[in-house]
Amino acid sequence: MNANWLLKSSTLWSVLGASGFLSLMAVLFSEGGLPELRKREAELKAARTRLVELNQRNHELLDEVQRLAAKDPELMEALARRQGYARKGETIYTFRNREK
Repeated sequence: MNANWLLKSSTLWSVLGASGFLSLMAVLFSEGGLPELRKREAELKAARTRLVELNQRNHELLDEVQRLAAKDPELMEALARRQGYARKGETIYTFRNREK
């Protein structure tokens, strides 16, 4: 069999073209194909964003823990006020949102 004849064969090129087309359709539209890949990439991006947010929150909490360990007076006062405590002579006013 001559290689030149094989390259000129329209049947061979038709079969290769059809199999390539079918393979492409399988990759694009099969379960676990390209749409699934795009979905997974979006999930990965969302997970990475959430991870960055959690890391930032962890650093904030670590800073607060270190300040608590050092008995930072400003932080102690802020925490006490957050819980509703006040200094002598101070009055606490609480405002509620009216539900319509």
